[in-house]
Amino acid sequence: MNLRQQQQKEFDESSENIIIGDEPLCPLQPSVLAAITEDSPFVLKVIRSGLTAEIYHLRIDGKEYNLKKRRQVAKVANLDGQYSFLNEVQRRNDLQKLKQKPETAQRLAHIVPTIYANYRLGIILSPWIEGEHISEITSDLMEQLFNTLLACEEYGLMEWDLCSGNLLVDEEQQLWLFDFGYMYSFDPKSEFNSNGITDPLFHMVERFETRFFFGWLLKREQPLVEQLALYRTLKQRAVVCYQQKVEWLKAHQAKVMVINHYQSIISAWQTALVNDEALWHLFLLELFRSHVLDIDDDIDGQSCTSLTLKRISIVLDILENNFDYLLLNDGLFYSNKGKSQQELIQRYKEKRLLAQKYQL
Repeated sequence: MNLRQQQQKEFDESSENIIIGDEPLCPLQPSVLAAITEDSPFVLKVIRSGLTAEIYHLRIDGKEYNLKKRRQVAKVANLDGQYSFLNEVQRRNDLQKLKQKPETAQRLAHIVPTIYANYRLGIILSPWIEGEHISEITSDLMEQLFNTLLACEEYGLMEWDLCSGNLLVDEEQQLWLFDFGYMYSFDPKSEFNSNGITDPLFHMVERFETRFFFGWLLKREQPLVEQLALYRTLKQRAVVCYQQKVEWLKAHQAKVMVINHYQSIISAWQTALVNDEALWHLFLLELFRSHVLDIDDDIDGQSCTSLTLKRISIVLDILENNFDYLLLNDGLFYSNKGKSQQELIQRYKEKRLLAQKYQL
């Protein structure tokens, strides 16, 4: 258990509470909202796909709301999953304070506002936003996302779970981020991410690629040439964003280690963008990295789906056909590092059995 998890455990077991907003802003008394069931006349729809909470689409006095109610038992087995509702209330508290300040509000325009939240009652109330999960990835949507994440990180908040279910696009093609169960605080001037300096592998563009982009490509089964074209666009937007990040880090006297880390990432991307073969090689490395990380997330949380099994098939295929390239280009990391080709193939065959066992 890390320090953050320990602190959240202590808070959860205490009598302290976190309340965002004022009761008069609620269309109903908070205790009434907490007791709402699908049989309530205010409920238009219930969405039960969330692993730690259920969503109630409400209409009250002609206005529509999103009521998030914590599950009694989370469907994620790990500690971050167990404390994700608490973490979301904590982060919404941080974000709402920033959204209420004129000097920071505009940069967080794509963050869904919180009308009211009460941790002990297990509720979060937001405006209902009519929209859909991302169906087409465009340069404009990437820019909206990266600019929002860049602002969050400058304010010391890193979002880890940029999955499809946490990103919404409205009718005007405006992007909304609305789930913060895995957004954690960190010092952007001295740390790579909320794990400090121990895991430089993780950064916001990697999080988008791992939790959304490569899985989205896998679902769509696009021709490789189309995948690479979209990947190129992603890297072009990412370079611009990280150049802005480096400028901010320098202006705020960040540690040289952190500045150099992001400059090296930019350099690798720029090299890939001017050479088709280099772009393909980077695509292969990051495809493998992202699927490996997401497989581990799903298995660790015992929350696997059919997509987890598809990811494992891709990883096995790369291990069988491109192992030497992975080995020579630092494509093997963490517990995979130092393992032979056959050891890794056997490992992912075993992970496939676990993924089948943990299907939701």
